[in-house]
Amino acid sequence: MAAPASSTERRGIELLPPVTPTGRGKLISLWARRAGIPLIIFFQLAFLTVLGFRLKLEADLQKLAASLVEKEKVVAEARSFEETFRRTQRKLEKIGQIRQELCYSCTIQKLNEIKPSEVTLTNLHLENEKLEVVAETPQGITFAIFADSIIREEWIREAVLTSGNLNREGNFVFTIELGVDKKGLR
Repeated sequence: MAAPASSTERRGIELLPPVTPTGRGKLISLWARRAGIPLIIFFQLAFLTVLGFRLKLEADLQKLAASLVEKEKVVAEARSFEETFRRTQRKLEKIGQIRQELCYSCTIQKLNEIKPSEVTLTNLHLENEKLEVVAETPQGITFAIFADSIIREEWIREAVLTSGNLNREGNFVFTIELGVDKKGLR
């Protein structure tokens, strides 16, 4: 028969008696069970959220970098178009400025319409609204007809004879300055 088991065998071997915390130790143990475990779970969830957000931002950054490379290629390809477009804009602006100024071809055409056939225009200088005409005529009467035509034209505001003389061939060479109206020429 077997010998009855001693009291230490039944219980197992315990070298230290169980200690029940008291006072401050009990308070810390209670706080660790009630507040510590939820805090640890909260911090783990916060860490996982931050980690997930960081991974999402990295993925977005990679997508943006790829998109940026594509857009740089498009901008580089559009550079020649933009240069052509800007050059065309400058030309259109210049055309607009010229339209605001005096119409040179209109002025010369109208001047040729009013001058007698015997009058030869030798030099024209057009600046702003002033037209300087150097011409010659073989007869004095032709100059008078030309001067009368100038006075009757509405697009000529004023006329000033600045010089007149006879050349070696006996032709009357004169210089006349005309004040021209832009609106009357169009």
